[in-house]
Amino acid sequence: MGLDHFLRRPSIPKASPKHFPSLSTDDCEIYAEPAWPRERQPYVVLLSGFIMMMNSWGLVMSYGAFMGLFDEHLLPSTSTLTLSLPGSFPAFLILLLSLIAGPLLDAHLHRYLAATGFTLTTAAYLALSFTCGAGSYGQGTYWAILLCFLLAGLGQACFFVASSQNATQWFPHRRCLAIGITSAGAAVGGILYPLAIRFLVGKYAFPTGIRILASLVGSTGLVAALFGQANPTAPRRALGPLLRPSTWLDPTALRSGPFLAYAAGVACIFAGFFALPFFVTNWAQNRGLGVPQDIVGGDGELPSADGPPGIRSYWFLIILNGSSAVGRVAGSWVAMRAGDPLVTQAAFCVLTALLALLMWPLAGTTAAAVAFSVLYGVFGGGVLGLVASVVAELVPGRSKDCVGQWTGMLFVACAVPALVGPLVGGALYARYGQNAVGWFTGGALLAAAAWMGLGVWLRRREERRVGRGKEGGAEVQVV
Repeated sequence: MGLDHFLRRPSIPKASPKHFPSLSTDDCEIYAEPAWPRERQPYVVLLSGFIMMMNSWGLVMSYGAFMGLFDEHLLPSTSTLTLSLPGSFPAFLILLLSLIAGPLLDAHLHRYLAATGFTLTTAAYLALSFTCGAGSYGQGTYWAILLCFLLAGLGQACFFVASSQNATQWFPHRRCLAIGITSAGAAVGGILYPLAIRFLVGKYAFPTGIRILASLVGSTGLVAALFGQANPTAPRRALGPLLRPSTWLDPTALRSGPFLAYAAGVACIFAGFFALPFFVTNWAQNRGLGVPQDIVGGDGELPSADGPPGIRSYWFLIILNGSSAVGRVAGSWVAMRAGDPLVTQAAFCVLTALLALLMWPLAGTTAAAVAFSVLYGVFGGGVLGLVASVVAELVPGRSKDCVGQWTGMLFVACAVPALVGPLVGGALYARYGQNAVGWFTGGALLAAAAWMGLGVWLRRREERRVGRGKEGGAEVQVV
């Protein structure tokens, strides 16, 4: 069994618009292509998308390491709720600006967005190194830190949608799995960047350590900007007048019941899911399951090895993010085998909600806390890694040049929930304790599963209506 057998799609009759009226000529021609591309370029672009996700959502997922550092050392008198804002704003901007990035990607302006993302993220983390003096206790300047994370959010927004759009265009037959691989970049960034922050700040103090971090973000971002590009054979939608609403909003999406139900479900995910990763280090410390990070600043020395025994609390965040990489790829593989990413994602939402509702408040040992971090990362990765795949499936066949636009519309609906969710989690944490954060996350994910279930029902109802229309001799398009 050679390589050609692996690359070749299963033998099926050649499709054509004559035999399948619902398919366009481009849709029919795609069936003659190999399952996995044989050229090098698609895989280079896939790597570029992986890096884009690492430097966008991966950095957002790494904020727990920054928050522990600010809370314990640089901003010790600042409330937990206030410290949540610098982590929430980048997520808010990433999702809000997806409405603009999506149509730009449909117009094949990938490289312009990637270059802008590289410039802004590098500048943001370089500026962050100047916000805390010499890095000694209490020397953080909150408003300057907040502005740096706002600037980082602008750059990360340029990377975010482009990462999944690259996979969608270059891997049409393995779209779900390719998007899962790209999405795993967020988890890898969530592992590497907290470790880098821990080591660099501990060894070189905050200013120098964050400048080295900025160089890492910049060098990887430059690779993404150089190699990320649109597939020239993919459908291209010309960018309309900037002030025309239809340039940014597709009326077909606003009339699609499955899409609107799914958008509500994803909004619930972004409202509740990230509250736990933001507070997992504090949760571990307060329950006596982890040892404080003990990051020193200003003297350039690592913490002493003679400190208190036990697992350092920042490792719970790293374990959670690392497990998310497995969940994103595995979840995409399960969805590809099951043939329905939406149903698969709803199932992952229910499983992750049960973990938040039951295991988060009941974990009483270090082993149980590690197990929670692993399971929450795996199942949560399945939740997050399927969003772009579901959107690509919901876009009608005749509107495949609008995938970026639909993705942007979906994410802009999630912007405010992503901003408010961690703040609500912080308020609940401060007033009712850490268990309330788990209840909030679990409830949000159960609500997301319910909305997705409604989306599945609406989609199947429309498919039955279309099928009855074809049987009657007329094709009915339902929007």
